[in-house]
Amino acid sequence: MDEPVENLQIGRSEHAGYTLNFDLTVCDLTMFQLPWRKGKSTWPIPILSVLVFLLTGLALLPYPGLQNDELFFSGPIYSIDAAYYTLAIGGAKIPLMVMSYTGALKTWLYAGLFQLVAPDEWSVRLPMLLLGALTIWLTWCWVRRIAGVRAAAIATVLLATDTTFLLTNNFDWGPVALQHVLLMGGLLAVQKWLAEPQKWMLALGFFLWGLGMWDKALLIWPLIGLAVAAVCVFPRDLLARLRPVTITIAAASFLIGAAPLVVFNISQHGATATRNTKFTADGLSAKVAALRHTIQGDALYGYMVYEDGGADARAPRTRLKRIAAWIDDHTGSHRANWMLPASILALLCFAGLWGSPAWRTLLFLLIVMVLEWVQMAFTQGTGAPHHVILIWPFPLVFIGIAYSGMADRIPRFGIPAVALIVALLALVNLRTTNRYVVKFAENGGAGGWTDAIEPLADSVQKYSGHWIGLLDWGYLNQLRMLYEGDLQLFIADPADVKPVLSIDCVLIQHTEDKQIFPGVNDRFRQAVEALGYTEKVERVVHDRNGRPVYEIFRLQKTAP
Repeated sequence: MDEPVENLQIGRSEHAGYTLNFDLTVCDLTMFQLPWRKGKSTWPIPILSVLVFLLTGLALLPYPGLQNDELFFSGPIYSIDAAYYTLAIGGAKIPLMVMSYTGALKTWLYAGLFQLVAPDEWSVRLPMLLLGALTIWLTWCWVRRIAGVRAAAIATVLLATDTTFLLTNNFDWGPVALQHVLLMGGLLAVQKWLAEPQKWMLALGFFLWGLGMWDKALLIWPLIGLAVAAVCVFPRDLLARLRPVTITIAAASFLIGAAPLVVFNISQHGATATRNTKFTADGLSAKVAALRHTIQGDALYGYMVYEDGGADARAPRTRLKRIAAWIDDHTGSHRANWMLPASILALLCFAGLWGSPAWRTLLFLLIVMVLEWVQMAFTQGTGAPHHVILIWPFPLVFIGIAYSGMADRIPRFGIPAVALIVALLALVNLRTTNRYVVKFAENGGAGGWTDAIEPLADSVQKYSGHWIGLLDWGYLNQLRMLYEGDLQLFIADPADVKPVLSIDCVLIQHTEDKQIFPGVNDRFRQAVEALGYTEKVERVVHDRNGRPVYEIFRLQKTAP
């Protein structure tokens, strides 16, 4: 049996092999009987979990083509005008914001990285995959401190095998990877301050949260959830901690981390809130569906990958992918995982743990999660899977603590039953991820994730000395980054085609069935035809499955 580690122990007694700790972190009496012998190392659990996460991420990494939003951070690296807001220092312009609610933190990080390595799918995605692994490690450390090793092991194993968490971190179009790391890093630092009052840990925690707010202001969702939950569940303990020096350190550290966001909003009169905070109940049913599919792991079919390739499907080319396809064919249909019923079971455990040491901690987490989702559910333009995933890792932490607490309520069979359930959930999670691997290999990336972006980038090399007009959304950031800003790119506006006709340029559009904004091709075509021009296609670019995706064309004067 083990103890929750590194907690502030203000009272302690040992009897019959049990250890009782009064833990200021959860502000309650915590007792966990753990399945490992005292003194036995438990570090293989997070190490193996992180390894599984990295290996599955590497299996997926090369498949979908680079996507426009995935590379949104890169615009200001090659064109400062691509930044939403810049700060002038001397003769230089420093990007602070890439959108009114998204800061340039990732831009700054990759501006340095791209000085060392060439920009491509590996240099873009591997750092985000590593950040996802770091989030898993931070989750392990935090849950281990507040709830013991068994709860931490359950949460870590389920998080490391969670399909949606893997995909959203690996491809990070949200973006979410930095959000997870900064949230959990701040939470762990504040927890350490609660257990071992060191003011620098308090400062670090709030600085990381401030930095996360600059990275993306949607971090306000979990921060509001944490604050309200603390007031509701631990009011006395919270008031005991609110001292002038504590408030000053926390506020100053937070403002330092969020300084670029603060500067932007002072200059733009609170634009982050005024331009993005519009409350509405419209689309609520779709947001409930997005929540369900995010939990189940099947939210990204059709958006990121073709689920049915039809006649264009390719047979797996490598032995590893053939093994993955065999598993997909012979182990039953696991398009979705079992995490939805697992979550419902955790809620039943929560009800059954009334009065137990874990109950208040679970109530705290439940309030955080509900408030996070309610905020996105009633905010216009939010609630998609890349928003829902910002609630993670709390749902899996909730499951871990609930299952671990219930195991103590069933003395003889509780621990083996929980171990079996968690093992099955993790295996089905991996089976769900395996299906994505197979579908990517067979059918390729869908929509803006098409792998045709690579042959398109190769095709435009011959036009590098010309202006290149882009008709549709979805390939500006990729071409700009892959050519490190050397291409002369511009957006061709169907509403005003005269500038296009005044220069020697080549244009790129999606094929009719691949348009991101349907009808943009027709609008442009009708506008130039009205001025006496027609399109002359010079090349059609296909994806790896042979589907036509892009057309490179010029305009020519219509014959009299």
